[in-house]
Amino acid sequence: MKRFIAVMVILLVGLSAGVAGETKNEKKFRKLSQEILESLQSFWPVHATEMGIHRHDSRFADYSPGTVKEKAEQLKKYLQRLRSLETAQLPADMATDLRLLQSNCEIGYLKLTRLEYHKTNPNLYIDDAVNGLYFILKNEGIPLRARVRDVIGRMEALPAFLQQGERNLTGPPPIWLDYARRNVDNAVAFYRTAAERLTGMLPDREDDINAARDKALAAFDHFQKFLNSLPAGSPTGFAIGKEYYDYLLQHEFFFGFDADSLLRIGEAVLARTQEAYEAKEIEYEAAGYFRRKPVFIPSAVIKRDVLDYYAWETNQVKQYLADSGIVTVPGDIAECRVIETPEFMRGVTGSLAYQPAGPFDTAAVGYFYVGVVPDSLTDEQKERYFRSMHDRGFRGGVVHEVYPGHHLQLQIAARHPSDVRRWQMNNLLIEGWALYCEEMMYDRVLYEDNPGRYLRVLGGIRFRAARTIADVKLQTGQFTYDEAVAWMAETMDSDTNFIKTEVLRYTMDPGQAMSYLMGKLAILDLRDKMAAREGSRFDLRTFHDRLLAEGSIPLGLIEKKLLP
Repeated sequence: MKRFIAVMVILLVGLSAGVAGETKNEKKFRKLSQEILESLQSFWPVHATEMGIHRHDSRFADYSPGTVKEKAEQLKKYLQRLRSLETAQLPADMATDLRLLQSNCEIGYLKLTRLEYHKTNPNLYIDDAVNGLYFILKNEGIPLRARVRDVIGRMEALPAFLQQGERNLTGPPPIWLDYARRNVDNAVAFYRTAAERLTGMLPDREDDINAARDKALAAFDHFQKFLNSLPAGSPTGFAIGKEYYDYLLQHEFFFGFDADSLLRIGEAVLARTQEAYEAKEIEYEAAGYFRRKPVFIPSAVIKRDVLDYYAWETNQVKQYLADSGIVTVPGDIAECRVIETPEFMRGVTGSLAYQPAGPFDTAAVGYFYVGVVPDSLTDEQKERYFRSMHDRGFRGGVVHEVYPGHHLQLQIAARHPSDVRRWQMNNLLIEGWALYCEEMMYDRVLYEDNPGRYLRVLGGIRFRAARTIADVKLQTGQFTYDEAVAWMAETMDSDTNFIKTEVLRYTMDPGQAMSYLMGKLAILDLRDKMAAREGSRFDLRTFHDRLLAEGSIPLGLIEKKLLP
């Protein structure tokens, strides 16, 4: 799932009122949780917007030294108060929430005081500037006038926010600085098209929108000049080091092993998957799966046909789930709209992207952006699109991004009764589940008309294993950026420009790249343990339903509940 960067993924919302019959410690925990969530909400307002809390939609974060220091001290105090409740007799679900809050505070403190991205990564400011508008604009559940009001507010707040960046930033790694200089251009284009879109929708606010836009564009221009004069730091300055990487593994992902063990896992999976891939490639070549079959290409293929197919395929896979008993799809699940990437987003996203609804938004619609289909298709494009439709080539994207992947999983996670649980966005579950679904759906014969699809499944596993190795080696100083690019391009036999973009992302988000493979492996391990314990009573749909019902939390915590 290519989600827009939210550097500090932390809890940002208040809890509901207390429950009758709670013990003193339960009430104490609920009150403390509310205090923590509300405090963090005001500190990371862009992420609050993304998650469906809109009390701070006109602001950006305050990364001034005094405020950062104050927030870090507050996180330390919250950890002390949470630890005082560790031995309390809390219900199992509340004890899990306590551990999750501890993790959020621990990782937040680490990022503010040790990793300090607000001092080293200029893209933090650019991404927040873009996301701050995007999460408002895409939310159709907010009245248009309220969205325009908050967009204007954030545009007007942007100069002060970027000025903080200019005061804070020093010696960013060269690859981050180079990307930021290009990234500003995308942000400028985004602000221009967003303002144009809003003035067309609400002409009576045109003067206010354009005035705020002009202030924002001037701020971007000043920030660009600052970046052009900012000296770069160490080429390996992105690496957080083994100590902190191990800390993330244990405190964010709840693993009981370190980076060295993770590296060995990645290398072992890559080796055996590469071997399996090569064997299948030979087998499928001999079976003729790669020979291009003659297909009649209608001359009347048009853009509407392509988009209609995408929507049809999404519904087909959803129906397949209902018919096959793989996982329960709630009857009232919100729609996932499969649409072209909106014009105002095209400078900041690739060809495929999924954006979930905020778990606290009233409008729960998800969006699956599929790039742009040309209004007029050439003969070559007609053939390419028609062959894809004929072969039902969109199924793989649907499985990962929509059903039973991200859309279903995140929609179910948003139904958890605990606000703490609903606010978790742990990539180990989110990305691990989506990767798990790719092979699981093949095993459940979704692709019985295309057995050669298994080669793509293996390719996906192989790629995620290589990501894991690159992630560990980059963050522990065993790879430079150029070394990681060269290794991945050779190992994957892939386009170097694509790999450069991939590796750049790995440098900015330690642990994210390994979460796909490691999450899948953790799900498989839990499934095997549950099957061994339950024997003939084990049911795959029941397992999937119980897994997804726990929300987007680390698999280690889910295992503690399902296998006490």
